[in-house]
Amino acid sequence: MKNIISLMLMLMFSVLTFAQKKVILHYSYTQNLAGRTATNFLDQYYDKGRSIEFPVARQKMNDTTIYNGSSVTKNIYLPGNKNKIPFLLKNPASKSLIYAESIWMKAPVLVIDSLNNFKWKISEETKSIDDILCVKAETFFRGRNYCAWFKYDQDIQTGPWKFGGLPGIIYEIADASGSFKYNLTGFEFTENFAAELKVPDAYADDQMMTHQDFISLWKTVKQDTEKNNGKIDHTLTGSSSIKHFVAPLKELY
Repeated sequence: MKNIISLMLMLMFSVLTFAQKKVILHYSYTQNLAGRTATNFLDQYYDKGRSIEFPVARQKMNDTTIYNGSSVTKNIYLPGNKNKIPFLLKNPASKSLIYAESIWMKAPVLVIDSLNNFKWKISEETKSIDDILCVKAETFFRGRNYCAWFKYDQDIQTGPWKFGGLPGIIYEIADASGSFKYNLTGFEFTENFAAELKVPDAYADDQMMTHQDFISLWKTVKQDTEKNNGKIDHTLTGSSSIKHFVAPLKELY
């Protein structure tokens, strides 16, 4: 009898230890914008509901020169920023979300937003993703419809970017237009993180803005950056035009 009790206690302890371990989730993030597809990767450090997410590889500047007679058109895409790394910090205790994001070629700005403000509709439809049975959930968030596939999990309830509020782990999520898509590529349990679950020190002197102020700033930068897109410069050898394209946000408002 004592042996049975000891075995049960050992099993309970091992389950508890496993549940308390920290986890790093790896996501791929694909954007299909203006006929161009780019895939980047994200690492999310998750511990008891709190998490911080960093890009693994940032998108490089991608210039395309199109020759059409004497005209040259250059489409310039967002390169990211080398001085400060964008991040996204979720803290359920304060019901807040803090992130840093760059607009065009400017340094990332610090933004505070609400957390898990999603109204999910969970269906009975399921599908297998890498032999994991996932359940379909749908939501409308700030101008876009999203379809997510998640696995029920009592200990880990998270998703990439701002997505959350589902009773488990989001394995795949995409908007209805096919412009933005995230896929869970793997995860690993660990005792310690290389990253701290707080705003990075590089942003210590930055002032936070609201989400609405960020949207307003993005619109201003987009308008200013793209204002000369229709301008044609004439030279002795021909004419040329330069078009700047500020990538759209996932949130339309």
